Amino acid sequence: METLVSAWERCRTYMEGMHYRGYDPYDALCSPLWELPLFRHRVLRRVGQQLLLRCPLNLRPLFRVRPGKNPVTLGLALEGYVYAWRSFPERRPLWETRIQVCIAELQRLRSPGWQAAWGYDFPWEARRMSLPAYAPTIVATGIVTGALFRAATICQSQPAAQLCLQAADELIQRFPRSDDGEEMLCWAYSPFDNQRVLNATLFGARLCTHAYVLSQREEFREAARRSVRFVLAHQDPRGAFPYAVGDDPRRWVDHLHTGYVLECLQEYHQLTGDPTVSEGLQRGWTYYRRVLFTAEGLPRWRDRQRYPIDASVCAQAIRTLCRFGEESAAVRIARWATEHLQNADGSFAYRRHRFWTQRTVFMRWSVAWMFVALAELLMHIRLKGHARLD
Repeated sequence: METLVSAWERCRTYMEGMHYRGYDPYDALCSPLWELPLFRHRVLRRVGQQLLLRCPLNLRPLFRVRPGKNPVTLGLALEGYVYAWRSFPERRPLWETRIQVCIAELQRLRSPGWQAAWGYDFPWEARRMSLPAYAPTIVATGIVTGALFRAATICQSQPAAQLCLQAADELIQRFPRSDDGEEMLCWAYSPFDNQRVLNATLFGARLCTHAYVLSQREEFREAARRSVRFVLAHQDPRGAFPYAVGDDPRRWVDHLHTGYVLECLQEYHQLTGDPTVSEGLQRGWTYYRRVLFTAEGLPRWRDRQRYPIDASVCAQAIRTLCRFGEESAAVRIARWATEHLQNADGSFAYRRHRFWTQRTVFMRWSVAWMFVALAELLMHIRLKGHARLD
């Protein structure tokens, strides 16, 4: 266990030393180059974003892209500190200070014009939408509010509870959604689109579930129930969850987003006791464990693709395995990630390909995700007395 504690502490030291600022895989459009009239075309912007994302060298300084402070980074840091608050009670004054800092920063970084919604700190060209910096998305908001809910319920933080409830109110009142009859609904990814993305819809369902626990308002429980029914209706016969549905061609099954889906479904099931989820959740978990891991126990990128082995995918695998009681499998992945992706300064490299490692450090994507994953794993180990796992 001590090696994992050391790895987590070095990651924390790096993240705090950088004041939670860093590069992001999708921050290419922060370059002043894209302010020139010639480069404002959407196709060019998307190509440029993808080229910088896939470049084996970090050319961001060359293009004058500055390290940014992403709300999701602060949300993941907050959640990690909450887990540390439980795991290392002898240091609670430190964790309480860090928790307060993160909540204050999340209040400052709210999407303009919204009381409690969050987006990314960079403009973003996706396949079906263009998003300005800080435009709210349901995924970013769901990750942040997941951390706020834990701060509210574990540490009894009233500011965190208030923000979580405000976010749920705004989701209900302001986020687009499509209704499939009276029994199902699908939340849009952002206020700028009408995509039907399963993991995004479940982040909305989880936020409503959290708001129901905090307020006992039935409208939140009902919205969560209908969102969950929509996702389960689109689970395929194998138990897999495609990324998107409807006329969207993105039908792939990948590790990261399947982990999101299972995490949100399980939390909804635990907090509401809805028995209709059990069968689909079990089929999804069985498919996930059977198909989305290699024989060595490492997370596969997609159901038919082993590489790359990505830091954020490792982190999500650790978290999902912990939540389903498989700490031993989570420890194996954590040890592999700290041995092969963690740098000497405590940061984490982006991803490992078959024959080489892309060593660019991304604060949100790699460092913050591994920080919270290791914190959650250490909490599970400590609470269950599994020191032998390391």
